[in-house]
Amino acid sequence: MDLWASFSNSGVYLAVLAGGYLLKRAGLFRVQDARFLSAVIMNITLPAAIVKGFAGVELSGVLLLTFVFSFLVSLTLVCTGAVLSHGRPAVERGTTILNTNTFNCGNFAIPFLSGVVSSESFAAMCMFDVGAAIFTYGPNAAVAQRAMGGGKGRGAGLGSVLKKLFTTPTFLVYVAMVALSLLHWELPGFVMNVAVMAGNANSFLAMLCIGILFEVRFPREDRATVARVLAGRYTVCALAAVVLWLWLPVPREVARTLVVMLFAPVASCAPMITIENGCDGTVAAVINSISMVLSITIMTLLLAVLPV
Repeated sequence: MDLWASFSNSGVYLAVLAGGYLLKRAGLFRVQDARFLSAVIMNITLPAAIVKGFAGVELSGVLLLTFVFSFLVSLTLVCTGAVLSHGRPAVERGTTILNTNTFNCGNFAIPFLSGVVSSESFAAMCMFDVGAAIFTYGPNAAVAQRAMGGGKGRGAGLGSVLKKLFTTPTFLVYVAMVALSLLHWELPGFVMNVAVMAGNANSFLAMLCIGILFEVRFPREDRATVARVLAGRYTVCALAAVVLWLWLPVPREVARTLVVMLFAPVASCAPMITIENGCDGTVAAVINSISMVLSITIMTLLLAVLPV
């Protein structure tokens, strides 16, 4: 994709995002509306987009390697959060750990990239999401609570993690599509037609939802924590991107997609998880919004400059 095409494609997504933010400022939308849209996205349009994107994809060593890579990057990030917050107050430690290691794949990276990648690259994005999701729903909280001097953390036990994963429609669809790929089965045409219709709405709804949720706030007293989290996160992701690009044995187009994916924003659920674990939700919301701006910029530039 050439430079102009990359910026043009990104501009469409940014226009929808900006439209959601401006319509919220004008009073047409409220934050509660974004929660409804998020439920539609995570339960209907994103699973449909996954079904659509996985159609005809053969499970390969590349996809399994992508899962392992995602898992290792997530492990490195959660350890980075623990190191960066060493010696800080307990709540600050927990907030740092919980927000250093999450990726907004379903609501941002996958919709942002789905229109410009191949089926194999789309499947690789999904496997990356699976590896990251395992940490988001469990180990992050366990490490944060231990760093704060507490127990395992709310919902951090193995049973709770598995329950969360297997009651999440997106994860169930991932499992189902991987199983179908292994068995070389295809979904009926009617099901695929419905999936295509719903999946086509995913990118628009995701960008609109993010625009409604977006806030520009940067409390002075929290700047050091925010800077520490973002600097640590993007440094690790940049190093992982170099390793991936130079040494991971995957097709160049898949490598390009995953490099861009590494710079996805902090997950939209991170502030809620932060609050659930007794940490600072306000700081988490600030990190979320700033990471959105940084990630949009970085991902757009990478799409423009990285060769296929």
